[in-house]
Amino acid sequence: MLSDRKTLVVGIGEVGGALAEVLERSSSVLRHDLERVDFDCPIGVMHICIPFVSQAQFVTATLSYIERFRPELTIINSTVLPGTTRMVGAKSRSPVVFSPVRGKHVRMVEDLLRYVKFVAGAEPTAATMATEHFSRAGLRTRSMSKLEALELAKLAETTYFGVLIGYAQELNRYSERLGVDYSEATEFFEEIDFLPRVRYYPGFIGGHCVIPNIKLLKQICTSELLDAVLSSNDKRAEEQAVHPKQDGRSLGSRSDPHVREPVSERAR
Repeated sequence: MLSDRKTLVVGIGEVGGALAEVLERSSSVLRHDLERVDFDCPIGVMHICIPFVSQAQFVTATLSYIERFRPELTIINSTVLPGTTRMVGAKSRSPVVFSPVRGKHVRMVEDLLRYVKFVAGAEPTAATMATEHFSRAGLRTRSMSKLEALELAKLAETTYFGVLIGYAQELNRYSERLGVDYSEATEFFEEIDFLPRVRYYPGFIGGHCVIPNIKLLKQICTSELLDAVLSSNDKRAEEQAVHPKQDGRSLGSRSDPHVREPVSERAR
């Protein structure tokens, strides 16, 4: 069981800031961002919400925060390469769990309360501590049996979205080649129950979640499918004459209200 010590959120970006706001509803929350801040009180739970640049960089940074603040429990909310959380726990010899964030940056507070907060830890007791902590703040929780399953699930969710957009990009190219309306071509399979019920917008995949997460997955093993998605997105950037870091606009029909706009800024 957790004590009544302070909660600390490290990394006050769109995710960390929203998480701190939600957690403040049930307890006092300390914040730590780029500038060094020292606290003279013991830390109960420390949330890590810093960017994942590489596994070595992330592990080193997280270990330094654990050594410095000595929390009873560390919760990694950042999207990471599978195996990262277990590595941090083994090196720090302290309770560490993984609990990824889901939702859109523009409404992150609402989405944190909307979606189940999945938790996984190397030790069941650590996962129990995390679910207790989140439950106090009004979040619904669920545990996974293995850390790597949840780390993979987080990457798989955003990658699935990217694959669907990549298919929409390719189908839009066929539609243009044949001179037909993309919306009509996709309307044909809208009623099929075992297919996604959304006709995806065939624009450029921008933002800093979907494509970076695909590249993280590719570090685990090679994938011709994911290579095709990346290639299609690069081609879309060229077709729309935009820089790869900017969101593009669809070359398909924009008059159909059933074609969903891209969600390029998804918090992961």
